[in-house]
Amino acid sequence: MSQEKKERGLVFEFIAPKPEKKVRVEVVLEPALRQMGTAPCPVCQRETAVFLTKTNRPFQNCGFCSARIFYNGHESMRLLMKKLKAIERE
Repeated sequence: MSQEKKERGLVFEFIAPKPEKKVRVEVVLEPALRQMGTAPCPVCQRETAVFLTKTNRPFQNCGFCSARIFYNGHESMRLLMKKLKAIERE
């Protein structure tokens, strides 16, 4: 009976293709948005990160109070830049 199983295994090997060898690919993770620095949240006054959107507009996303603030006007961007603390790049 073990001979029968071996033969069946060989038959199925010809029917189904053998899986190809897996190639290891190195993945480099990059942040989705560029961080400009930190500034106090306008709602709760905690330090939050300031990011740039795809259209190069700054916004804050506070993890504490869940406020999401987008800065679209020139005056609001100017006021944000006064409060912004730039991050140090490595």
